[in-house]
Amino acid sequence: MKLRQTNKSDHRKINLSKLKGCRLAIIGYGSQGRAQALNLRDSSITPLIGLPARSRSRKIAREDGMTIVRPDVAVERSDLIAILAPDHKHKELFDTIFKSVIRKGQTFIFAHALSVNFGLVQQPKGVDFILVAPHGPGVRLRERFRQGHPMTAFIGRTEKSSPASLQIATEYATAIGCNRANLIKTSFADEAIGDIFGEQAVLCGGLSGLMKAGFDTLVKSGLSPENAYLECINQIDLIVDLIKRFGIGGMYDRISTTAAYGSLLAEDKIINSASKKAMKDMLKEISSGRFVESLMADYRKSFVNLKRLKKSRASKTLDRLARKFYREFEK
Repeated sequence: MKLRQTNKSDHRKINLSKLKGCRLAIIGYGSQGRAQALNLRDSSITPLIGLPARSRSRKIAREDGMTIVRPDVAVERSDLIAILAPDHKHKELFDTIFKSVIRKGQTFIFAHALSVNFGLVQQPKGVDFILVAPHGPGVRLRERFRQGHPMTAFIGRTEKSSPASLQIATEYATAIGCNRANLIKTSFADEAIGDIFGEQAVLCGGLSGLMKAGFDTLVKSGLSPENAYLECINQIDLIVDLIKRFGIGGMYDRISTTAAYGSLLAEDKIINSASKKAMKDMLKEISSGRFVESLMADYRKSFVNLKRLKKSRASKTLDRLARKFYREFEK
């Protein structure tokens, strides 16, 4: 189901009556939390910001002119609460910090369905859980809002939530800058599984691994790191832009004949039966909840495995080249 939204010229006609009648809080003030809070304020809805006393984000929120209270106080004072703290923190928030202050009639908004879909958070009776998941990081959401450009978003509600809660989701998405795009209705399960798989198999894990492998192959063959970086990594945004505008077939129609011929032959060599099986196995691990169990187990160990992986996979050469070419040609 697709909910068609208005264009820029119709922005003032959008009805935010339900949203403006709510006391609203945002829990967390990282990339997504800050962007949504600032966009809400620019839409004439000023949220209360819930942050722990020792949170380093308090200084940033204070400089932005936001009112800051403890997370439990923010929930107690609000009707609509956006949970924009990291996924692994949700269980602790609901099981301990929010437990005594949640009341019937409140609505909680999630930007990612992981904690709800995989049972880290249990939905209290009489409380609505809704999903508003912008398709981009907070920094980009804020940039596009200020430019008057749309960003798409998933919206949805759990089966236990009232049908009317979907209108709140639509209005909230409108207020944070998704109003001039298409809002796409989805389920918590589909968003959670699809988002995690997309990040791991393609957008972050798969793409990063492919770029590093290509870079290393060229460097080991004798090409300079600068040459390898420009050939394997620096042009990725140009190709992605073509795909987003014209599709994969349209991209092939718009690159050189040599590039198209070689790339089409290479696709089955790179994405072969082994890599496809790895993707299927990855999807099973995500869908079954085993990945989330692993994530939470590592969280309880202060993310020792995450830190080890970051250190072992880091490439100082690639990071240096990225900064170098960005400063010289992009900034």
